[in-house]
Amino acid sequence: MVQRMMRVAGVDGCPGGWIVVETSLNLNAATWKIAPNWNAIGAVAQIIAVDMPIGISSDGVRQCEVEARAALSPCGSRVFKTLPRGALRFAQSEWMAANQWSKAQGFGGISKQTWNIRPRILEIDHALTAADQDRVFEAHPELAFARLNGGKPLASKHLPEGRALRTRLLRAAGFEKIDVWLGALRGSGAKADDLLDACALVLTARHIARGTARHLPEEVERDARGLGMTISY
Repeated sequence: MVQRMMRVAGVDGCPGGWIVVETSLNLNAATWKIAPNWNAIGAVAQIIAVDMPIGISSDGVRQCEVEARAALSPCGSRVFKTLPRGALRFAQSEWMAANQWSKAQGFGGISKQTWNIRPRILEIDHALTAADQDRVFEAHPELAFARLNGGKPLASKHLPEGRALRTRLLRAAGFEKIDVWLGALRGSGAKADDLLDACALVLTARHIARGTARHLPEEVERDARGLGMTISY
C-alpha cells in the first residue's frame, strides 16, 4: 500500500462510548465521531491507537504501565494501574467486592477510576485477538502529548492552562479544525479532553505507521489470552 494513502485513527473512551478521530498520514480529510460501542467504531484506518488496556495480567501488574509511569515522571500517576483479570468476573456494581478480592489475593486495591472504565476494558478484551494487534495498538495520550512537548509532561488536562496547551500543540501539529471540533462537542456524549486525547492518539498511530513509535516495554509481555501488553507513543 502506498503510505500516503494510509489512514490512521485515535480512539479514546468517553461517556457516550468511544470517540474516534480518523485521518490520513498528513492529517488531511480528518473526521471525528462518537461510536456507542467498540464494534460500531467502523474505522477503516490501517493503524488504530486506543487509550485502553489491551491485555490484562493475572496479578494486575503490567510492565508497560510501570515503564509508562517512569517515562511520565513526575506525573506517572496519570497512568492508572489496570485491574487483575480475575476482577473482570465481578459485575460493574460490585466494585467494593472486587476491590476486597484483589487485596485478599495480594494484588492491591482497584481504584475507582480504573473500575469506571471496566466496561470499556471488557469491550476491548472481548473484541480483540493477538492477530488484531498488527492493527490495533494500546497507547496513552499523556505520553503522546509529552512527546509532542519535547518530552515534558503537560499541566493537567483538567486545568484551563493544560487544555489550552494541548489545543495549541495539536493545532501546530496539523489539526487545523480543532477549535471548530471543540465547539461542536455539545451534546455529543464526549468532553473536550476526550477529543484532545483522541487527536493525540492519531499522532501515535502515525508514528506507528511510519516506524518512529516508541514501545514500552521493549520485550512484549503476553497475558493469558496471548494478547501483547505494550504501550506505544
